[in-house]
Amino acid sequence: MPRLSGVRWRFCSRWDEQPAAELGKSFLRLGICGIEDWSGSAVDFVERGFRRFAKANGADEANRVWAGDLRIADYLYPLSEPERNQLEGDADGSIEKLFLVGEYHAAASMPIGAALADLEREHRLLPAAFYKILVHNLWKWMRVYDYSDAVEHSELWLSELDEDSEPNSVYRKVKEGLPPCLTTSCSVSENKARRILRETDSSLRSSILRELVRYVLALDDLGRGFRHPWAGALIKKFPEIEELLDGADGCGPGCLISWHENDEIKACFDEEMRCIGQEGPLEPPIVLAIPLRGSVHQVDKAVKEVLAYAAAMLRSLARVAKIVEIIREIDDEHLRQHRLQPRIPAEPGPARLREEQL
Repeated sequence: MPRLSGVRWRFCSRWDEQPAAELGKSFLRLGICGIEDWSGSAVDFVERGFRRFAKANGADEANRVWAGDLRIADYLYPLSEPERNQLEGDADGSIEKLFLVGEYHAAASMPIGAALADLEREHRLLPAAFYKILVHNLWKWMRVYDYSDAVEHSELWLSELDEDSEPNSVYRKVKEGLPPCLTTSCSVSENKARRILRETDSSLRSSILRELVRYVLALDDLGRGFRHPWAGALIKKFPEIEELLDGADGCGPGCLISWHENDEIKACFDEEMRCIGQEGPLEPPIVLAIPLRGSVHQVDKAVKEVLAYAAAMLRSLARVAKIVEIIREIDDEHLRQHRLQPRIPAEPGPARLREEQL
C-alpha cells in the first residue's frame, strides 16, 4: 500500500509539514486532494489524497502479487531519529524537493517454462514474442532477475572452479537450461514481437493463452512512452544524492523469472540475494524527484508528470499480477499432470508471494 514516508509517529516538525504543505497545495489544484481531506496536518492531507489516487489506479490489485511501497519521501533512504536530527540541524529548514520512491520487499516468482511450452504449441515464435514484450515492459517498473542475470552470475563463478568440479556445477547448467523456443528471441525485434502477438491472439485455441496474450498486449499499451527512472539519472540535476547512492549495495529485483521453481536460475538468484545489501542500503529501483520551487505552473506540471508515471506503474503492476497468476496456474497444472512435486511452497505467503526475500 502506498504511504508517505519520513514522518515520525509522535509529531511532525516544520521540516515535515512545510514540504507536505507545498505538495498539498499542488494536489489540491490538481484534484488529487479535496477540502474534506484536511484534518489539520499537511502530511495527513497529502497521504489521504495519494492513497486514494493509488487505489483508483489499481494498488489493491497490484498488491495481490507485488510486495513493496510506492511512497513520497523527503530522503531516498529511511533515516533514524539521530540521522534526521543531524540533517535538519545542518539544513536551513527549507526542503526544495521530495521524491517518489518505489521499492520491492520481495521478488515475485514467475516460473514461466510451462507457459512458454504451451505458447509454442500454438505458434513457433509465440514464446519468444511473449517473453520479449513481457520483460521489456517489466523493466519500466522494476529490476528483473531472469536468465541473463543467472548467466552473468554463473560465468563469474565458473572461472573460479577447477576442471573436476565444473562439469557437474549448477553454473554449467544455466546456459544448458535455455528453452529451445527462446533461442530465436534475440532475432525477434520488439515490433515483430508485437505483430506476432496481435496476429495470433484471435486464433489461439486455448482461452487461457488468449487471456495471457491479451494481458501482455494491454501491459505494452500501458507502458508506452515510459522509461525506468533509475536513481542515478537524477545525479546531474541533484548532485547531493550521489553520496547517498555511492553507499548503496545493489538494487533488489521486483521479480524472478525462472523456467521452473527451484531451477538453476533460482539457485543463482538465491546466491546473489544472500549477499546483496550487506554493505549498505539497497538503491531504490524507482526514484522521481518532485520539485517544490518554481511557479505554480512549473510545480503542477512536475507533479502531474510524476503522478502520470505512478498511475501507469500501478495499472501495469495490476495487469502483470494477472499474468503472474495465470503463469503460476499453468505451472501448477504442469506439475499435477506430470505428478511432480513443487520444490518450494506453492501456497502464497502473507503478501501472496512465493517468498523470495531480498
